[in-house]
Amino acid sequence: MAMSQQARDEKRRAKAERLQEEDLRLKVRPGTKQALLELMEWAGIEEQGEAMTLMIHHIEALGHHALFRIARHEIEDHRSVARTEPMRLSARQRTGQHLRAICGWADATYSQMIEALIHGIHALGPLQAAKFLTPPRHEISISPRLALAFDRKSMLMIQQDPGDEVLKPSS
Repeated sequence: MAMSQQARDEKRRAKAERLQEEDLRLKVRPGTKQALLELMEWAGIEEQGEAMTLMIHHIEALGHHALFRIARHEIEDHRSVARTEPMRLSARQRTGQHLRAICGWADATYSQMIEALIHGIHALGPLQAAKFLTPPRHEISISPRLALAFDRKSMLMIQQDPGDEVLKPSS
C-alpha cells in the first residue's frame, strides 16, 4: 500500500530532524540559476543542493584566501543587487557550519555568498569548476601496525582451519 502525502511529509521531517538539517531559503539574481544549471551540467550533477553543498565544502576546506581569489568581485559587486529568484538548500549541520564560516569571512549573507560562489566558480570554466563540484575521495591508508595485526589474525585463522579434506576413493 502506498504511503499518503502526509505520511511521506512526516517521514521527511523526521529524517531532516535526525540529520539536523536546516532548510535555507535563498533569493538570487535570475542569471544565477542558469549559471548553477550549467555548472551542474558540466559536472554531471542532477540536484541543485548537491552542487551547492560541494561548492561550500570545497571552498571552506581551501580557506578564506581561496574564497577571495574566486569570488571577491562577485561578493563586492552584488551586495545591493535585487534578488528575486527563490532557491532552497537543505543543509546538514556541518554544511550549515561551513556556510556560516564562509559568510563570516566575507561579511555576506547566505544568498550573497551562494550567488558569489556560483558566479565565481562558473567564471572559471568547465575544467577549473570541476574541482569544486567533485565529491571528495577519501584516501584509505592502513598503518603498518594494523597490517601486522591483520596478518597475525589471518595466519591464526588459517592455522585453526583444518582446510579441505582430501577424499580417497574407496576400493
